[in-house]
Amino acid sequence: MKLLHKEFEKDGRGNATLIAEEAEDLWHLYNLSMKGDTVKAMTYRKIQKEGSTGTVQTEVKKIMLTVEVKSIEYDAAGNVIRYSGKNCEENQWVKMGAHHTLEIDLNNKVTLGKDRWDAMHLQALDEATDVHKTSEVAVLLIEAGTANFHLLTAVLAKDVHRVSLSLPRKRATTTGYDKAVVRFYEQVYQGIKDHIDLNLVKCVLLAGPGFVKDDFLAWMLQKATSSGDTQILQKKSSFVCVHASCVHKQALKELLADEQVQKSIANTKAAAHLKALEEFYIMVQKEPDRVCYGPKQVKEAVDKCAVQTLMVVDSLFRNANVQMRRQYVDMVETAKDSGATVHVFSSQHVSGEQLQQLTGIAGTL
Repeated sequence: MKLLHKEFEKDGRGNATLIAEEAEDLWHLYNLSMKGDTVKAMTYRKIQKEGSTGTVQTEVKKIMLTVEVKSIEYDAAGNVIRYSGKNCEENQWVKMGAHHTLEIDLNNKVTLGKDRWDAMHLQALDEATDVHKTSEVAVLLIEAGTANFHLLTAVLAKDVHRVSLSLPRKRATTTGYDKAVVRFYEQVYQGIKDHIDLNLVKCVLLAGPGFVKDDFLAWMLQKATSSGDTQILQKKSSFVCVHASCVHKQALKELLADEQVQKSIANTKAAAHLKALEEFYIMVQKEPDRVCYGPKQVKEAVDKCAVQTLMVVDSLFRNANVQMRRQYVDMVETAKDSGATVHVFSSQHVSGEQLQQLTGIAGTL
């Protein structure tokens, strides 16, 4: 995410002007935004004009509008955030208090204003505008006739593409089947070219039950060699075959626990979160007295400076209740001050989904 300008007062009031350049940036922007914030951006609105003869004409104008946010909707599939609220700045075309919904998609300039930027907001802003991009991991879950493409970043587990082709049954003469398999492989190959940026991803995991993944990898490298596809050939060491019990999204959880996969994604934020969660579960079994979860238990442990590792899911900071949000922010600040390691998990990631099942907040002592 590109930070164009930021301005903060001593009392915490201020604004930041940002441009979301990729899908992950929109998720960061969504986490930064809350009800009561102001959002300023270019938008389109129908304007009614009365002519000299009394006739009313309607035209769509592109205008700059600032709304006080009443509700926020994040659309992951469409890569857009919708801010609904009331106009809160004088405008030639729109009355004060008039309702409007701003749609912010990729490469839109947006100014986000708050009455108070707390510590978690400022940390989220720093992480969102960090120029060092997090390495992505692409996952291709593949079996005969089905291939599901996913991208894993530090905060997102996103479905990006799907290939589905019904294959005929194998018969004594397998010509028809073989041709269908080649057609399927060609579509998957094209899917990799179109939906996976090999210059950005750290590795591409080919996973699934059976041997389709291995057969496809051999076929893909052969095709790349015969067609002179240097992009695939230069990155062939990035492709890793691993076993998965199925080709559905739940397989991501077992893949991320795989040792071979963990080596491939080492030094990423996602790997650190998974390791912390794994250590928590081990401690639950071996030393249950050294774990705590749930707001009440964790707060007691934090107040006693007893927490060694604190794990919080980001959805807790989106709480509409300002008092509740402040409570979680204070917990994180107190834990950091006492020397604890704090991990803020994304609710859109596999690890965050697991933490949400533990009330969204947990710690080891």
